[in-house]
Amino acid sequence: MGAMSQWLAVALALLSAVCLAVGTQQQGSAVADVADGRLALRSIPALLRRPRWLLGLALLGAGTGLNVTALGLATVTVVQPIGVVALVITTLLHARHRRLRINRRTWTAIGLCTAGGAVFVTCAVAVTDPAQGISQWAEHTVVVMLVVLTCVLGVSAAMFGRSLGGTFYVVGAGILYGFVAVLVRLTLIRIQGSAGTPLDDVNWLAVGTAVVAAMLGGWFVQTAFAAGPPDLVIAGLTVIDPMVGVLLGLLVLGEAVPGFSVPLGVLMAVAGGVAIVGVAVLSQHHPEVLERRAELARRDRAQPVPGSSAPRPAAPDRPAHDRPGRHA
Repeated sequence: MGAMSQWLAVALALLSAVCLAVGTQQQGSAVADVADGRLALRSIPALLRRPRWLLGLALLGAGTGLNVTALGLATVTVVQPIGVVALVITTLLHARHRRLRINRRTWTAIGLCTAGGAVFVTCAVAVTDPAQGISQWAEHTVVVMLVVLTCVLGVSAAMFGRSLGGTFYVVGAGILYGFVAVLVRLTLIRIQGSAGTPLDDVNWLAVGTAVVAAMLGGWFVQTAFAAGPPDLVIAGLTVIDPMVGVLLGLLVLGEAVPGFSVPLGVLMAVAGGVAIVGVAVLSQHHPEVLERRAELARRDRAQPVPGSSAPRPAAPDRPAHDRPGRHA
């Protein structure tokens, strides 16, 4: 029954990835229409009036619900890496929407992300046990770590938001979502194992922390949409999010089975590294990234060099007797 529930969780996570991919593409294109490189709070009312953004929000909500259900059946280590499937779907949808031709290096990056994620999931199913108990110490450790991270990332965004690039917001959202997935998993375990009513044993501090972190992560994602293509955003999330969840699951929550071996751990690390390389390649060679880079280069060439004076307009011809060197 344990293996059956794990594979059912994989199926639900795949369906969740489809919803997240379509929702991400819809929201990303809507944000790009409203914000020019940077999202401001005053842009929110305009987004709320756009059907594409609202449809994306509904799909993201459905995908999140499916992901939560999957987390109730399997470990974070198994469920979270499957989100990499969303990368392929989002890339294809966005290329069609923007009429972009996907270049060879972009396909290579997608292949690296997908292959690395597939190997990682296969190994994770074999080395994790969703039935293992989670100690209160482990849960409190995750909550404290997330509180600190939320404060650091939130303050950094508030103080240096104008100078931070899209990479900061993608990485920050991925880290936050990885922690949120772990706390969702722990909350579901408490509900399922409650001796009284389902909510008797819920750690409400963990729930509140997860909600705040999820809201901050959502703002980070919307800001990243304004700074880059949605498939690049989801590429970062589908690699960083599961890596954080896996590290917490193995190192803090103790989800690894007793037979977990060093070679298998090395294989998982290599697979994760391959996926990260894929994201790095995508961030440099995505056709929309290249397009934006070329546009910025054109703008830079059109602007005068700092410190140099703009060329003066030619003076009109003066009469001969007014020219220098001529005297009556």
